[in-house]
Amino acid sequence: MSLLHHWEHEFDKVKVRLHGLVTRLEMSWKKLVNDLEPEEFQAIVKLLERGHDQARHVIDHGDLPDDEPAVPWELAHGLSILKIGNATPLPQSEDELPTRVLKDGTLLGCRKWELLDLLWSEALLKWIENLRHHATFATTPALVKMDNDVVLAIAGDWGTGPFDSHAPAVAVANQMQLALADFTIHLGDVYYAGTHSQEDVDMVGWPQGKHGSFTLNSNHEMYSGAHGYFKELAKRFPVQQGTSYFALYNDDWLVVGLDSAYASDAMNLYMDGTLNTQQIEWMKTLPKRKKLMVLSHHQGFDISGHHKTALYQPVCDALGREPDYWYWGHLHNGICYAAQGGVHARCAGHGAIPYGTTSELNGHARVLWSETELAGDEAYPERVLNGYVKVQLRGEEIVETFYGEDGSVRWSSQ
Repeated sequence: MSLLHHWEHEFDKVKVRLHGLVTRLEMSWKKLVNDLEPEEFQAIVKLLERGHDQARHVIDHGDLPDDEPAVPWELAHGLSILKIGNATPLPQSEDELPTRVLKDGTLLGCRKWELLDLLWSEALLKWIENLRHHATFATTPALVKMDNDVVLAIAGDWGTGPFDSHAPAVAVANQMQLALADFTIHLGDVYYAGTHSQEDVDMVGWPQGKHGSFTLNSNHEMYSGAHGYFKELAKRFPVQQGTSYFALYNDDWLVVGLDSAYASDAMNLYMDGTLNTQQIEWMKTLPKRKKLMVLSHHQGFDISGHHKTALYQPVCDALGREPDYWYWGHLHNGICYAAQGGVHARCAGHGAIPYGTTSELNGHARVLWSETELAGDEAYPERVLNGYVKVQLRGEEIVETFYGEDGSVRWSSQ
């Protein structure tokens, strides 16, 4: 099949799926309107308007002004799909908008997983359906003793499933298997909306660790109220004890996995990391070790590494200190930051979503490495390598190695 026929076939499938989504979205919107107070309804309409206007501005001008906060791109098509006001539909095909790479590495285009992919409307649909219907937050976190010499394999934003024969998720999973990890850890995001069926299909190929695997909650899992996420824990992540946060420890290290999504602001589509009281109290009781690692979906620094997010200080306060290492996903990038104080921050959100070179990181003194190597993907010529990170803990020592989907070493601390 030629590349042109491939995308025509993909677009036909999208149209069929989208028709059902639009019908459900309209029905859910009508129901939500009846359930909301007028000021809540107006707040959501304003969000949809901002999402549409943001997309239009970026298409026309290349990027957002630096002083204008972005809103989730999942909202972009909502205004026109729901027929609110007289919004002009945004581009819906590659003919209307050829793909280009934004400064943060995201792909502005209409192909699958790109910012204007029509199927992101499913995230909007599930957000509307579950705005007031969240799964019960479990509070039986696992505290697992690990060996003093241990291997962790970590990937974030991996849950795309095998969307075609050369899907990055499949290649990354195959490389993770080669790590022979004691524990594998997913930093969250199953697409498009963390539904039960998507969790079941998209996580089926997750590589299991010799002693267990873990997966974190995220904004995309929260679009479905985390119902699919918590069901998936019982099926595929039994060591996690049905709970969205956990800790691993040995004589030298404490590794803390956090749920930064459940308490996040629903009206910002769970985009900013937040801790709830149950986790904070639990974190205060954890055993103290000389070395501390934090794992979360949401980031502790902005993409440039210059500014701490609102999640940073609550995490440090609850643990009684800054972590030595902090891994997060959420941003679809592979990035290693220079140490700030005693904190070594890493972004491993490049597990599967197609993304391009992050030009805004060029020349940043606080960035040791970010991925720039093209993947050689005929379907996504702009895509750089997806990958994962292998972390070896040997006593107090740590060796970090970022691997590409092709098995190449992309960055190593050695």
